[in-house]
Parts: sequence; C-alpha cells; structure tokens
Amino acid sequence: MLLYVSLFTILLSLILLVNNWKVNTNAIYLALFLISASMYGIAHYFVLYGKSPFWLAVFYNHFTPLMLLLGPFLFFYVRGTLDDTTQLKKSDIFHFIPALIHLIGIVPYSLQSFSEKTQIASRIIENVDAILDINTNYFYSTTVNFILRPVLLLIYILCCMYLIWKRFSTTHFDANIPKKQLLISFRWLIILIMSLFFIVVEFLIITFNSIQHKPSVGLVNSYPLYILSGVAYCIMSFSLLLFPNILYGFPKRVEVKKQNVKKQKPTLEIQAEVLEQIEDDPFFELSESIKVYLEKEKPFLNAAFSISDIALAMKVPQNHVAYCINSIMLTKFATLKSDLRIDYAVKLLSGNLNDSFTIEGIAQQSGFKTRASFYGAFKEKTGMTPTEFIAAATK
Repeated sequence: MLLYVSLFTILLSLILLVNNWKVNTNAIYLALFLISASMYGIAHYFVLYGKSPFWLAVFYNHFTPLMLLLGPFLFFYVRGTLDDTTQLKKSDIFHFIPALIHLIGIVPYSLQSFSEKTQIASRIIENVDAILDINTNYFYSTTVNFILRPVLLLIYILCCMYLIWKRFSTTHFDANIPKKQLLISFRWLIILIMSLFFIVVEFLIITFNSIQHKPSVGLVNSYPLYILSGVAYCIMSFSLLLFPNILYGFPKRVEVKKQNVKKQKPTLEIQAEVLEQIEDDPFFELSESIKVYLEKEKPFLNAAFSISDIALAMKVPQNHVAYCINSIMLTKFATLKSDLRIDYAVKLLSGNLNDSFTIEGIAQQSGFKTRASFYGAFKEKTGMTPTEFIAAATK
C-alpha cells in the first residue's frame, strides 16, 4: 500500500505541477513537498518490505536531504497561499541550511561504490535492526538522523498552524477576499496541516519505539499507525483531485485600470439568477475588465494565447485571473478561449459567404492551430461543422 500511495502521489504531484504552476506558482512548493514525501515513502517501503538489495541501494539515504526540505516547502506553500504572493525572501535561504548540512554529511556514503551500497542494503534486508548501527552521515548518528527529520517537520507544521490562525483572525472579515474562496482555502489548509500533523506525530511514535526497543519491534507494533497514516495521506491527495479550486489560495483584490466596464457590453453573458450572487464579489470588477479586454483586444486570436497573457495585460497575478474565470464567469479557461474563437469564426464565416476563402484560413485567423481542432470545437459549440454551417447559411 505504501508503495502504491507514494507512486500515485508522485503522479498527482507532476500533474499538479504541470497544470497549475502558471495559475498559482505556490503550487510548485506543494508539488515539491508531495514528491519529497513520496520519495521518503518509497525508501521506507524498501527498508521495511523490499527484498531487493538493488532497489534498496538505489533509494536508501540518497534522498534524505529531501526529507529536511519537507518543512520549508510546506512553509513556503502555506505562507504564499495566505499572503497571496509567490516571492521568496532573502532570509528564506536559512530554511535550506539543515538540508545542505545533511547533503554534505552524506557525501562520503554517496561516493561509495554501488557494490558497497548493495552490501549495506543486504544487511538491512537480512536484519532491519542493523540499520541503527550503519552510520551514513559524517556529522551525526543514524539515531539523531531518524529523530531530526520528523521533529523538524513538526516544528514547521506548528509554524504553519500559527500562520493560518493569524491570517484567519485578520481575513475573516476582509471584504477584499471572496468569502466562498476564503472558506474553501481555509478548509483545505486545515485538512492539509491536520493530516500532516497526525502523520508526523505517528512517525515520531514509531521512531521512538524503534529506538527504545528495536527497529523490528517498533515497526511491527506500529503497523496500524502506518495504515492510518496512509488513509490520512490519501485524503490529503484526493482532495486536490476533487476540489482543484483550493489551489487558487486567498486572492486579494488589487486595483485594476478601469476600462469603461459599465459603458461597454461584454461578450460573455452571465445568467441573471447567478448575477446577483456574484456582483458583490470583490473580483467582479476585475472579471468585467477582463471581458472588456478580451472583446476589445482579442488576444485569443493568437494561437499561443494563455492565461498568463491576460494576467500581464491586466497587471494582476495569474491566480486572480483564474479565480475570475472559474468562480465569476463560471467557465474554464480552455472553454472560454475556445468559445471566443468560435464566436469570431462564426462572424468571419457569416461575413464571407460570397467571398473566396478556405476553412483552414478561417481556422488560422480565429486562433486555431489545426483544421481538426477547429472542426471539433466548432461542432461542439454550434452543433454543426463549418461546412454544414455555410450550407445552412446560404439556403
């Protein structure tokens, strides 16, 4: 179970990294945290249950510096999410010192030949109690190493708890933060931190049991804790899949340059029954400005058009734009982009019925890279192909 959960989380983290880093750069820290934790889980699996000296030699001790980066990655993610910022401070370099010291400490072990590492792995597989006698760090013993990692992570978790409490006390009545997104983000952070707190406390119990008795005794007696930790880790991971908008964080309203929002009629219409609920949203004005910008400048005609183009034009963070599109315009960026392009293509087709033109030319003018993608999007929105549309319009 431990191996499969770790592999699944790595896959989830890579998806998270690829799909969300442009929307909210803080997602990078969360993905790095999950990947580092999963690498630890894989190494733990091969120590406890693996029978292959080769794979244990590959994972054992090589990724331990990542364990000391779990706390900093978590701290950067929580702080950046709460403060709606992605920039690190100069003082943040001190967070990397423990991992750097540990990295230097394992250099002698890392320089050993793979055959020597395989022999060490074989000793651990034959008798897991021997792990406490195998010192792989130049600066401190294996016992100190085992205690240091969960204790340091626990300190960071407590710091994150303080940040969440402090931010909640000041943003609970902040009109510049959308209430719905505020609740979603707080719930996610609470689930994340409490799950990690539960897992780390369990690992501290396992660690002290292993040191007080023997690793084999402590690990065997702690098997139920591993199951509970796996469940908590799964809840945390699946929350990202079920509720992707938790990654928007706490978007705070910033002043945007007004673009005659009230004088211009936006292309995108919002249902009347929903309009009353979202007009009070602090980001409603920004969403209207985005609509005006899209209608006036038509950046979607560029085949490489992305959400970052809107953010640069509006001079706001990308997660603000993502929030406006998803929570106020009630659509997705890919859908919005496709709909705008098809609306433009329909105008071109309607105005050129008697002129010489090609479907490929219309597709390129509308921002589509290929004829196939244009056909698929056109039929999905209008219910007919471009050729059928032309035939119907000329009757």
